[in-house]
Amino acid sequence: MDANILRGEAPLRIGTTDIVIAVEFGRLAKLSRALACDSMDELYRRLLGFEPYTVACAIRILTIHADRDEADRLALAAIQQLSSADQEAWRVAIEAALTAHLEKGRSVRDSVPLVEDVEMMLRQAEKAMDERGGGNAKAKKP
Repeated sequence: MDANILRGEAPLRIGTTDIVIAVEFGRLAKLSRALACDSMDELYRRLLGFEPYTVACAIRILTIHADRDEADRLALAAIQQLSSADQEAWRVAIEAALTAHLEKGRSVRDSVPLVEDVEMMLRQAEKAMDERGGGNAKAKKP
């Protein structure tokens, strides 16, 4: 499977196993919870620092393949072969995937006027509540 760097994917060879890792916010959230990280800074530090348990968990969670069963098989094979000899390859791949993920987030954020979008959604919600007669109760005049 080829990696799409623009989508936060990166190729990685662990031992003799070739995998593709994908950094997406949902996957990072799952990894953060599994590792009981207090912040994204802590998660990034542990990923980039090649902390062994973090890297093993990351391989399991971040490995992708068109066939989910194949992704699981490849991730487990990579984890079984993981050693300190893979540190440089890991750093190159995770840095590429994280950088692409962050850049993608910036480009999406820059393309959507967030304040305008929030304001529009709030106006729509208020209108819907008014039409249903909901919302804050209006004080009755004595």
